[in-house]
Amino acid sequence: MRRSKPQSSSDVAGSRRVEQLAAAFAAFRRVHGRGQRIPVGLRRQFLTALDAGVPAGALGKACGVSWSQTRYWRSASAGGPVTAAPQVLAVVDHPAAPGCSSSPDGDLELRVGGWRISVERVTE
Repeated sequence: MRRSKPQSSSDVAGSRRVEQLAAAFAAFRRVHGRGQRIPVGLRRQFLTALDAGVPAGALGKACGVSWSQTRYWRSASAGGPVTAAPQVLAVVDHPAAPGCSSSPDGDLELRVGGWRISVERVTE
């Protein structure tokens, strides 16, 4: 038979915090439905719980918040960039470049993995 290890007071406080936040998120979603923007106050409480040492996985699962949303909120609260920097591709004016083709009309096609991006000159 397996014995459960005794919970410390910080574990109990953490589980209470998770329960309270889960209830607050559930109440918000009952009124506003899923997909609505979470209020700043509720986001701050979520991040404060994380900073207090509540495991991110347990908190996210209980509150229905994804790890990417958690990362976004943390970045936004720190004043950092909230989106990834765009990837800049070099433009090569050579029709034989791998993954690229162009036509004599100046149309351009870029192939990356399973994606194809075409740009055509508009003539009026």
